[in-house]
Amino acid sequence: MTGTASGIEIRSSGFAVLPASMSLMGAASGVFVDTGLSLVLPTAGTYHLDAVVRASLGRMTAGENAFIGARLVDVTAGAVVPASEAIVVQIAEYGGTAATGLEWNGSTAISVEYAVASARTIRLEAVRQDINATGSTDHAGLGSDANARTTLRYHRVA
Repeated sequence: MTGTASGIEIRSSGFAVLPASMSLMGAASGVFVDTGLSLVLPTAGTYHLDAVVRASLGRMTAGENAFIGARLVDVTAGAVVPASEAIVVQIAEYGGTAATGLEWNGSTAISVEYAVASARTIRLEAVRQDINATGSTDHAGLGSDANARTTLRYHRVA
């Protein structure tokens, strides 16, 4: 659905797909990174923001705990969108002392209502968090391919 404001066409919804899978291994544990997936909310209003985030996480050491998280950021305001934080996938392996090969995949949804006073850019950020200091993550990344996509969507409701 579209409308007009001052002769400019305004879309009431938008959708974007992460074009390819990406690694989170280049950033330090606990540091959020820009995934490159973003949308522009075209005007003031109340929006439903939805993201589906697919991730995979691998560990190669026994007794480890790590997760991949995601959040939405209002780039224009320089702030995290309230209540948009989510754990996408987590590995917690507490038994034994021998090396263990684990890799988990998962997807999660982020759904929030967000009111803005003007046009805004919203982006998806992700983080790899190693909770235990005794080891490090072997593999961590977001997926977006024919198996499942990482997506971001808005719909203006008011």
